[in-house]
Amino acid sequence: MVDVLIIAGSKSDERIVEKATNVLDELEIQYEVKYASAHREPEKVKSIVKKSEARVIIAIAGLSAALPGVVASHTSRPVIGVPVNVTLDGLDALLSIMQMPKGVPVATVGIDNGQNAAYLAARILEVNTKETTRIPATYAEAGVDESLVAKGLEVLGKYVRQSFKHGEIMQDYGHYANTVKISEDLCLALSTDGVGSKVLVAELSEKYDTIGEDCVAMNVNDLICIGATPVGFVDYLASEKPLPTETIEEIAKGLLKACDESEIPILGGETAILPDMIRGQKGPGLDLAGTAVGIAKPSELFDGSSIQSGDVILGISSNGIHSNGFTLARKVLLAKYKLQDKLPWGVTLAEELLKPTRIYVPHFKAMKEARIEIKGLAHITGSGFKKILRLGQLRFIISDYPDIPPIFDLIKKTGNISWEEMFTTFNMGIGLIVVVPENQEEMAKRVLSNLDETYRLGIVEDSMKGEVRIEPFGVKI
Repeated sequence: MVDVLIIAGSKSDERIVEKATNVLDELEIQYEVKYASAHREPEKVKSIVKKSEARVIIAIAGLSAALPGVVASHTSRPVIGVPVNVTLDGLDALLSIMQMPKGVPVATVGIDNGQNAAYLAARILEVNTKETTRIPATYAEAGVDESLVAKGLEVLGKYVRQSFKHGEIMQDYGHYANTVKISEDLCLALSTDGVGSKVLVAELSEKYDTIGEDCVAMNVNDLICIGATPVGFVDYLASEKPLPTETIEEIAKGLLKACDESEIPILGGETAILPDMIRGQKGPGLDLAGTAVGIAKPSELFDGSSIQSGDVILGISSNGIHSNGFTLARKVLLAKYKLQDKLPWGVTLAEELLKPTRIYVPHFKAMKEARIEIKGLAHITGSGFKKILRLGQLRFIISDYPDIPPIFDLIKKTGNISWEEMFTTFNMGIGLIVVVPENQEEMAKRVLSNLDETYRLGIVEDSMKGEVRIEPFGVKI
């Protein structure tokens, strides 16, 4: 659903329309633009106003400028009139819009001042323009305070652990996934995750063919981090109102593509229509999440507890931002760029942001087939390289680092973001960390490099507390 309807009396008013739309784009306010003459097409004007679900209407007209008044006669929503300078320096249009009868108000801005009409619409919509246009430098400033998130998880954890009495649970609360032992030689693993605010980029771009892949990847990649092999997937699709079949088909194709890559079936799922809870950026809003189930023998599970000093840290390349850090990335990049802008490396911003999360199930299976001893895996998602600390109270020294993909440099420079914030928010080009014994380093690199670029990042050392050091960038986590 759009927030603002802009209706202009003639295509000749396009330059004023553009002044308004530039501001609305900057403020990330959704709008639609229509053209209709109050004098020549009164029924068309009435139809546009009645059909629109916009909360504020901007009406742009010159000369006798009847359009704002006619629009106001068809709705009780706020109408903002913009007089256009055609003759008499625009005073004829200004006075026409201002002289509305009692009970049919039209707010009026200066002549040709489409910008102020947009800013006034933003105030009516209660959009804080100063806060919106300020580029955040941290995830917390963007609206996600992970310290508060951590406190919430601590509360949940108390109750989660109390439930462990009902089964033989193989991991502690807070790992990538968890398993319950259902027989002497079989454990059942579960992981749940969603696509997050990356969905908003898909909505704004009207491109949904990759978020299904993200949804599957976020779940199966977590399962392999405890040694479980994925065997099935279900999805949960909630939307503001019933989605167009074309949108559902794009999402479904992405789900299938990722499940094919993971060699698992889609077992079903759930859809929900929640108009009072979900609101879209452009068109109907949606949320996409899923759950993956996996299996493993008890002897196949790992949680990092076998890692020791001297073990080698390998990193497998990511495919871009993947599905985390988008609250910060969106607010930084969209303050300066539009989604359709071409980036220096030849793709649009939308194409770069919507690259699907890489699936690492084939890498996990290849290592198992090669009988490589996997001591620990860390899926680098939310919290970035903090995720490595799930592998234990050790010092993970990253002394070598590959070239950082340009999208991360762009985010850092545009938002003036510190290296520490970057490495604790984004994957920075490394989607999966693999810890193996030193004597298996070369074999592991050879196996993994057949699938994706793999790098030796550093080694593990003993420590009194968990720590990640990314030495080339002076970052300590």
